[in-house]
Amino acid sequence: MESSHVDYLRHLERLAQQCVPENFYLWPRTPLDHDHQSKITERVGVSDHSVHDPNSRPALIIAALRRFRDQVPEDFSVLDIACGDAIVLWQIKKAFPRARCYGVDSNTGKFGTHNMVQQEGVELFNAFIQHLFASDPPVPFDVSLMLNTYRGWDSADLREHERALPQAADAWFAENTRYTIVTATGAQIRHLKRLGFSVTRLGRGEDDSTMVCISKSKWLQPFWHRILSFGKRRLGAVA
Repeated sequence: MESSHVDYLRHLERLAQQCVPENFYLWPRTPLDHDHQSKITERVGVSDHSVHDPNSRPALIIAALRRFRDQVPEDFSVLDIACGDAIVLWQIKKAFPRARCYGVDSNTGKFGTHNMVQQEGVELFNAFIQHLFASDPPVPFDVSLMLNTYRGWDSADLREHERALPQAADAWFAENTRYTIVTATGAQIRHLKRLGFSVTRLGRGEDDSTMVCISKSKWLQPFWHRILSFGKRRLGAVA
């Protein structure tokens, strides 16, 4: 399955090479290099480098992955969509050395951290999410991530023909990944529930968003379904 995922992501990368980047950028004001983590710290309260802090984004994700390790293979696949500086993926790779960690971003190669994380085993691809959400991988990913950009659809420079991109993303998650971790607003979470996703709260996201794990029932195994139910009883329903 690893080669299938890599071939798929390389195909998206080839599509991107044929395009004018300015016609596909959705968040052109994304800060690059060290300013990226400054923004994360401002929005979350803790940097992605601080994996020892249980409130950091990678710590919340790693804790969730540990809870359903029995439901995915030891070399589970993770796709971080609009991965930014890829520090979250790097932290996952360190916690789960056998995991296959992939990232797609239109700014791949522009962050100072990208060489480092790739040397540590993370694979990054320069691709546009428009192509990703318009296609299906040969086999589903075990886990996908879409953090700040998912809750930030309202701030995206969506062109008229891209207005349905948020809906395309939700449809892609339903079909092409077993578990998806996003940071979402309350309105987005209610919408995901209406679409039939099982939703469990993981912790705080950026600004006033919440980090949640979502999945369609067809992917859920009994163990993880119990975890979701337990989380809902402990934490209460997400607004």
